Amino acid sequence: MSTTLFQRDMLSIADLSLSQIRTILDLAAQFKKKSLKVSLANKIIAHCFFEPSTRTRLSFESAALRLEAKVIGFANAESLSMTKGETFSDTIKTIDTYADLLIVRHPREGAARLAAEVAQHPVINAGDGANQHPTQALADLLTIEETQSRLTERAIAIVGDLKYGRTVHSLIQACARFNCRFYFIAPSLLTLPEDLSDELKHQGIRFSYHRDLAEVIPKNRYIVYDTVAARTFS
Repeated sequence: MSTTLFQRDMLSIADLSLSQIRTILDLAAQFKKKSLKVSLANKIIAHCFFEPSTRTRLSFESAALRLEAKVIGFANAESLSMTKGETFSDTIKTIDTYADLLIVRHPREGAARLAAEVAQHPVINAGDGANQHPTQALADLLTIEETQSRLTERAIAIVGDLKYGRTVHSLIQACARFNCRFYFIAPSLLTLPEDLSDELKHQGIRFSYHRDLAEVIPKNRYIVYDTVAARTFS
């Protein structure tokens, strides 16, 4: 898989190679240190938020403005022609004619991928149903690396909603690239989806299920990810 990200959609962590993830993290670190200057002054970015959002929407908008891009879009679907019967695909095609990049957040799984199929410009998934939230996972990876000095072969305990937490699904796939060992802590009704656990088994990633964080604490030093607060603790 090519390491280039130019004109690429970002729909799922599974679509990114380890080298591409590493490239994104390295670039993010440079941006954070303000050692990299990039201008998107001639670009228009459409923020298409079909469901309510505060942190994700504002983080994308502030990032675009800091890079001098122009921002268009909406914070909910109530003002769109979809309320008059226009299809999601037609709405995306319309927005695509006005923008150079589309940021899509939608309550339905697979919506971002459908948007990418009909749009001519790149699409970034800002969360689709209980499926994926790749940019949040990448931000979490950077936080882990900054606070723990490395990502490779870390022990990570993930606590809370493992079934519907799209951020968790993306983070697990991302950390698996670095051969992390997982402790999954959740009630049986909110355990990890079978397809994701099968994916981990296929990759040879070690993981185990637990009902209580106290079962994991004596194991070793680890990183805890709280799915409710969407925060990482060491």
